[in-house]
Amino acid sequence: MSKHPTGLPLKAEQDFFKDPAIDRLMSMVMTLAAELHVTRDRLLIMEMKMENNQPITSGSLDAFRPDPIQKERLDAARQALSNELMFCATGVEASLGTPEEGVGKFDKS
Repeated sequence: MSKHPTGLPLKAEQDFFKDPAIDRLMSMVMTLAAELHVTRDRLLIMEMKMENNQPITSGSLDAFRPDPIQKERLDAARQALSNELMFCATGVEASLGTPEEGVGKFDKS
């Protein structure tokens, strides 16, 4: 591939990590996150239109301009996705593990 999917010429790879495979993996993750955001955003817009009994077509979704309350909902959803995604980068254990009352619950002894 000699051109980016946008048609622009390709540039040298950006290096953030020592291993270029990690940079490529991060790029894939961020691309998927962007696609997920667009999908979730569009779904929320569809829900907003259904709540207001408005017709849903691809054109009406593309032309959608949120009112201030709708914009707030869309912004909050976007921020929540970003927060979830970036939390993974903090290195904090996300799993709370097994509750103490559950330890040994399924022992056969």
